[in-house]
Amino acid sequence: MGTSIENGIKSIRAEIKLKEFGPNELTERVGTPWYILFLKEQTGFFSLLLYAGSVLCFIGYGLDTEDVASLYLGIILAVVCFFTGVYGYS
Repeated sequence: MGTSIENGIKSIRAEIKLKEFGPNELTERVGTPWYILFLKEQTGFFSLLLYAGSVLCFIGYGLDTEDVASLYLGIILAVVCFFTGVYGYS
């Protein structure tokens, strides 16, 4: 590296190294946007299973509109799953 223990590195050599390698500093890490993190919380494996169950409840209600319990169960599954993702995000 062209240095010595007593004198360190010469200023001309330091300028050359600075031009060659850039400043000796850490670069700021680019973070993941908030909406991507939120979508990751909403699309976990168990959350997707609950959303699929909610969709099946809505389909069941569409086939038999007299069974209101399927509608209520579908709504509750979707709402609970959504708020679980919101709580996991925060």
